[in-house]
Amino acid sequence: MNKLERIHSIDVIRGFAILGIAFANILPLSTPILYDSFPSSLWTSSHDRLIEKLLFILAEGNFYSLFAMLFGFSFIIFMERSAAKGNNPYILFSKRQFILLGIGILHALFIWYGDILIVYALFGFLLLPLYKAPKWIISLMIAIVLLPNVVILYNLIGYNYDPAEYLDYNYIVSVIMNYQSGGTVGFLQNLYDWLNTYQPGNLPYLYMSIFPMFLIGVLIAKSKSILLNITKKHYVFWVVFGLVGLTIKLLPVVKPNSLLYLQAAESIGNPLMSLFYGLSILLMITKLKGSLSLIGNIGRTSMSNYLLQNIIGFVIFKVFHLYGTLPPTKLIIISFIVAVFQIWLSYIWLLLFKQGPIEFLWRRLTYIKIDTLRNKKSISSSSQ
Repeated sequence: MNKLERIHSIDVIRGFAILGIAFANILPLSTPILYDSFPSSLWTSSHDRLIEKLLFILAEGNFYSLFAMLFGFSFIIFMERSAAKGNNPYILFSKRQFILLGIGILHALFIWYGDILIVYALFGFLLLPLYKAPKWIISLMIAIVLLPNVVILYNLIGYNYDPAEYLDYNYIVSVIMNYQSGGTVGFLQNLYDWLNTYQPGNLPYLYMSIFPMFLIGVLIAKSKSILLNITKKHYVFWVVFGLVGLTIKLLPVVKPNSLLYLQAAESIGNPLMSLFYGLSILLMITKLKGSLSLIGNIGRTSMSNYLLQNIIGFVIFKVFHLYGTLPPTKLIIISFIVAVFQIWLSYIWLLLFKQGPIEFLWRRLTYIKIDTLRNKKSISSSSQ
């Protein structure tokens, strides 16, 4: 696999992650699952329950972990390219992170409380000291960061809970009404949900789930042979990651009142499933010889597509007052439609422009230079 194909593979994996996030986010975008139980108390249909469980197993948390790994990978690529051009990579990456932080804050306040960009921006600064660190240091840090998860899981052995004890159905109804009201009431509810999600007590858990995936991405970028040379080990890890990850994600579905299983699904199941997905795409590209370019287009415009998904969700569920009214069987259809629309839109956009609109803005603010968004090919063809 040459350099061009390797970059294409990362674009395809990133595109796959973005499309997966469309399915992972559809429930929290449309219903107050932040305050609900698992399985949800909002629907009782067997079909809806099945869709909810499938989304939990196959989507929830898995694609954010995959995207975090790609963030770590992109960090090394960005730093190397900046240094090769004679720029100070530390300064440029820091500027890039502050811009990402600003985008994340606007997104979180005005579109959706579940924004992940703020977390990526803040935790991303912690990668700077690791740019030139040897691979063994990165591997050691992965083990150190994951160690608290082992302690937490050990302490949760045999600890069960009754979701009904923590469920306030009246409050769930009030959240639905607040979002359907829109305006200042909807804004304040979104702000409260954001503060509740990212309260200081939750930050250590976010760090333990996201930063190790950053580090795995850094390690992959420093060990380029992992992407360059496909061997039997790739297939072995693919099987192991898939079987173990799927088994762990199934445990809370079988026994949803176990905090041990829920925590294991988040801290172990999600990363393993993300690695399984990443390897699946890498192995598929090897067989199909780069024919997944439509998915790669999503990866090339990943930031724009991530924000677009949530803007579409905001319009459907908040502007049209459908929040809390649609069951999973209908929500999954919306996710499919959004995914297909983004594949089509990204293809058309990249025929005309060389970057996504947010990527263009991000780059321009980082380098503080005048640039053109139009694709040179489209300019030349339109002038003929």
